[in-house]
Amino acid sequence: MESTGIESTGMESTGIESTGIESTGMDSIGVELEQNGIVRKTDEFAIETIHLSKVFGKENQIRAVDNLNLQVRKGEVFGFVGPNGAGKTTTMKMLIGLLEPSEGSGKVAGFDIIREVINIRETTGVLPEPAGFYDNLTARQNLRFYAKLYNIEPDIREKRIVSLLETVGLTRAVDQKTGGFSTGMRKRFGLAQALINEPSVLFLDEPTSGIDPLGAQMMRDLIKDLNRSKGVTVFLSSHSMAEVEEICDRIAIIARGKLLAVGSVEDLRDMIREKEGVNYLLEVQEIPVSAAANAVKNVEGVTALDIRDKTLYVHTEMKLRTEIAKAVKNAGGTVSMFEEEEMNLQKLFLKIIEGA
Repeated sequence: MESTGIESTGMESTGIESTGIESTGMDSIGVELEQNGIVRKTDEFAIETIHLSKVFGKENQIRAVDNLNLQVRKGEVFGFVGPNGAGKTTTMKMLIGLLEPSEGSGKVAGFDIIREVINIRETTGVLPEPAGFYDNLTARQNLRFYAKLYNIEPDIREKRIVSLLETVGLTRAVDQKTGGFSTGMRKRFGLAQALINEPSVLFLDEPTSGIDPLGAQMMRDLIKDLNRSKGVTVFLSSHSMAEVEEICDRIAIIARGKLLAVGSVEDLRDMIREKEGVNYLLEVQEIPVSAAANAVKNVEGVTALDIRDKTLYVHTEMKLRTEIAKAVKNAGGTVSMFEEEEMNLQKLFLKIIEGA
């Protein structure tokens, strides 16, 4: 089997020995953090971490993950993004039981990431980057092998194998050796493998890297359908901001091991708006654009104006759409076009990282 960045959590690795690193007592810490308003005491989370940290080096000088407090709701698609070396892979390895944390604690699907690793592996699926399979076996044989590790009954196992390969569009490749699969086929097969145990939580590391746009869109559609139809919680790490923006309900941005921001794309926009203000573009009728500018400049919170090719550009300290439209109307004009310059996730990500 090929070596992987985040290794397959196949049940061949479930014989976990105690290392003497004790859990920091998630329940007691949770009460303290709830009282301080850092986290909410609730059972709605599929993944939660409290003060989760991982240090490396002889003198513990490298903090790959630093005091991470994270909550992923059940049934959501959660994006986890950051530059190279941010701590994404280290975090995922701790969540699936491949690394023990140096400090802090966490739960996945209700199970402790230190004490209940076997339970976590039974209830989660992982698509690592790169994914590793037995290339000398067929797709059916690979899935049969992994199904046996989960003690899935033979009749259920065989039906599930056929169903999963149909789901990921590999019905015709059921008896082909995976060593001959293209990159896109390997990605889709990796998703089928991750779903063999019908997990409630799915970890995806760069699920569309290295595949063509059509194949990437197919993978994104598969992920969205799994989430909607099966209620699977998806924890997705990707360098494709367009992909994360398209399919994720909320996004966490991490850099140098620290959590910088978390929320929906609109939440992240509000975060930047609060720091930098809002930019509007508008066109008017019935009065000259210069007259509209004179009216708008008197609106409290407007800090800058510019006229370019009959379009009025307005910079404000906060959202002032209603106030601006009212000022134009009072001046005798009609707004024919009114848009906010909205940043996509790529721009938001860069601004948040640069401001850290």
